[in-house]
Amino acid sequence: MKKKIIAIEDFIDKEKSVLKSKTKRLTFPLFDEDKNIIALMKEMLFTLEGVGLAAPQIGINKNIAVIYIPETASLLRDDAKIYPMHTLINAEYEPVEDQGKYRDFEACYSVKTICGQVPRYNVIKVKYQNEEGIEISKIEAGFYARVLQHEIDHLNGILITDVFTPDCLQGTFEEMAKLRRESLTEEKKILFDKLLKKKNLKQED
Repeated sequence: MKKKIIAIEDFIDKEKSVLKSKTKRLTFPLFDEDKNIIALMKEMLFTLEGVGLAAPQIGINKNIAVIYIPETASLLRDDAKIYPMHTLINAEYEPVEDQGKYRDFEACYSVKTICGQVPRYNVIKVKYQNEEGIEISKIEAGFYARVLQHEIDHLNGILITDVFTPDCLQGTFEEMAKLRRESLTEEKKILFDKLLKKKNLKQED
């Protein structure tokens, strides 16, 4: 099975694309086809060095997401922790409203033309099943909660362009990368440059 990441700009009728559709829930035990999809998604995300990938991003309308927060991501953000590769199936979240929202830079593999500071909830309650069908329910905060919201939004046909508000800072990837870099310490700028170069090379492969 070979797949590539698709972008919303690739579609003439964007609202009818898989990226704008609510995904289908899975049943357990998983079919071999679903296991193969998960294995492929993990391989792709590991190659990209994170941070998250949802099935619609490879053209598959199923409620599957994988998340992997490597050390490089945790070093660039104060609120990020390392998370090993793991799978979310039939995932959903609800905000803890009284904890408010905050904005931070986000880009998306499936949105080529724009990125920026996306408003997300500080704290969420998340519920999903792992690959064995065990239900996991917990409260999460910080960068991991942001990643969860981004990926679970994908499972509901929601992109960062749907979450932006008119007053959000947004622009091309190059413009936002420059602003993101300016906000870092000199030490983190070196790491940022190395990571960006590595990701760009991998995306061109």
